[in-house]
Amino acid sequence: MSQSIFFYLVLRLNLNYARLLTLTVLISSSWMSYGQYSLSLGTNYVYAFGERSIDFQNEQFNLNSTQGFEITVNNAYRFKDTKLQAVFEVGFRQLYFSGNSPSLTYSGQLNKLIGALGVNYSITEKFDAAAYIEAENNLEFDYFYSETGDLFRISLSLESTFHLTKRFGITLLLSRAMTPITNAYIITNPQYQGRLGLVYQFLK
Repeated sequence: MSQSIFFYLVLRLNLNYARLLTLTVLISSSWMSYGQYSLSLGTNYVYAFGERSIDFQNEQFNLNSTQGFEITVNNAYRFKDTKLQAVFEVGFRQLYFSGNSPSLTYSGQLNKLIGALGVNYSITEKFDAAAYIEAENNLEFDYFYSETGDLFRISLSLESTFHLTKRFGITLLLSRAMTPITNAYIITNPQYQGRLGLVYQFLK
């Protein structure tokens, strides 16, 4: 009697697993029928610009330049029968800065982990336009304390992509930091950025 109950329970458990697997496959197939997923890799030259002479701690700081590069991974989901894509992007940005004040000359580098959410619109087969909300660590990792209020920089970005082939494209992006934009931060990382680069779509 106990063996019959045991085999019955095993059979019921296997049936429940089978139903769960079937439901998962059906849901996945249903979502895939509504759109198409793509994955791309991008690399950009980054040039930061904005106010160059800044008053900070009773001194006049003059920023010479802030520039560098970034690498991004772009996840996009195109909705079926539309020209719209939902986009999630992650990446790493490294910037080099230099400047001077009456009492010192300074230089260094900034390391940024970046994430972005946005929407991409295909204007033509060759040309796309996109808008993003970006977040990056505002402080270097050595000073990234939870009690600090300015942990992240939030920016608004507009991007255009010209497709050279089905997989390669040229990107141009303009970004404006929305917060925080106090002098303590923009003497090394100005409020505006221009980025020019290449993107390769390896999953489409």
